[in-house]
Amino acid sequence: MTNRDARRELDGLDAEILLALIDQPTATTVALAQRLSVSRNTVQARLQKLNDNVLDSFQRRLSPRSLGYEVSAFMNASIRQGYDKETMAALSEIPEVLEIYATTGDADLRLTVVAESPEDLYRVNRLILEIPGIVRTSTAVVLKEFLSYRIKPLLQRIAD
Repeated sequence: MTNRDARRELDGLDAEILLALIDQPTATTVALAQRLSVSRNTVQARLQKLNDNVLDSFQRRLSPRSLGYEVSAFMNASIRQGYDKETMAALSEIPEVLEIYATTGDADLRLTVVAESPEDLYRVNRLILEIPGIVRTSTAVVLKEFLSYRIKPLLQRIAD
C-alpha cells in the first residue's frame, strides 16, 4: 500500500486515535480504547496500520534546539545539470542538513539546515558550497517561529 492509498483509507476513528495521541503522546492502548469507547484490539489494529502506512519517523518530534542547534535556516541551492544524484548524496552526508526538497522557481533545492551559532552556520554553508554540483546558495535565517509544524486541524476535519 502506498502512502497515497493510506491517506485515502484514514477514517474518523483513525483521526480520533491520532488526535488523542497528539493530546497525550504516552497514552496506552487501553487508555485510548477507553477514551474512544472502542475495544483495545481495535485500537491495536488501527495503531499497527497507522505505524505501517501513515506515521512519520519519530525524528520529527525532536527539536534541534534541544540538541544544541540554536540557529535554523532555509537555504535555496542551485545545482549544475547532471549532478543530481552526486549532489543529493553529498548533502545527505552533512548532519546539519535536515531536509532537502526539489522545488520550482529560482532554485533547484530547498534545504532546512541547523547550526550551533551564526559562525557555525557559515561553516555549514561552506560545506554545502564545496559540494560538486552546487552552483550557488542563498540563505534565510529563521528569526522567530510563529507556527510550528502541525497536522491537528487536518485530523480534526477528518474526525468531524
